[in-house]
Amino acid sequence: MKILTFIATASLVASGSLVAFSNSAQASLYTTCVGDGGAVTVSNDLVVPAGKSCTLTGTKVKGTVTVEAGADLVAAGATFNGAVTVEENAYLDLTDTTVKGALSTNSAFGAHLEKSNLKEVDATQGFVYVVDSTLGGSVSTEAGELYVSGSTLSGSLTGDANQYSDVYDTTVKGAITVNGNTLGGVFCASEVYGAAKYAGNADNLQLGGESLIGSCAGASYFGGNLAVTDNTAKAVLDNAIVRGGLTATGNDPVLVVGELARVRGTVTGETATAGPASSRSAEEAAPQDRGADLAQKAAARAAAARADAHGAGKSRL
Repeated sequence: MKILTFIATASLVASGSLVAFSNSAQASLYTTCVGDGGAVTVSNDLVVPAGKSCTLTGTKVKGTVTVEAGADLVAAGATFNGAVTVEENAYLDLTDTTVKGALSTNSAFGAHLEKSNLKEVDATQGFVYVVDSTLGGSVSTEAGELYVSGSTLSGSLTGDANQYSDVYDTTVKGAITVNGNTLGGVFCASEVYGAAKYAGNADNLQLGGESLIGSCAGASYFGGNLAVTDNTAKAVLDNAIVRGGLTATGNDPVLVVGELARVRGTVTGETATAGPASSRSAEEAAPQDRGADLAQKAAARAAAARADAHGAGKSRL
């Protein structure tokens, strides 16, 4: 019996699949991916083994997807019916891909999501770079880098203790919370329909307008209350409509409100009027749009992953 079990397991490993036997003798089957995979359907779970690379083009996975520690998964035109998990120092790159389950990362290198449809994202450390995508749930990141551009979120957006949380040309139908970011954050030419809270952030906070971190030509809209509190960041609110009230307490320096900002509700706390000279000097001293840096980082890791997968040959999916 042991000999037969060994032969069956070895055969499945050779074909790209593994069988794990539980104490109840029931088999739990999953498929491994190393190399380049094409337009096939994987009827069970998919695993990219630790330190390996997998590319998928037009692939459908009916089960869950796991990118193990140090591994890379680059997918285009794929469909994942289950959850996706990205482990320590692993990388996920999705283009024109649908993920019907939740995406979670834990100490990953990062996740690049472009022109894709996802349910929700929960990330701890690493970067989350979302471009021209639709998310049916919420995005929550902690201790990483968050950059969202040209996208729509049905849920909330949270950046907790990140390096920064930047939002460009994006609609957030839920709330937005940016708390304890060491390099502050940007909200540019975007809309949020729930409450917005920026608290305990350092460096720079640019809520609309042209100053501080980068250019922001379009107007922004805060559909609920906006709270900017207890920040040590240089904070500016400009070229924006706040439909609810504005709370600006405990900020040092105080929140600067530009001439193109309109607050429909009550203003609580201390604010200052923008001065042209100070705005120009802040803009010159501050970093530019951080999306280019993240794009470069993602492109370099994706290129290395594709080369590694191609070197491994065709995956046996």
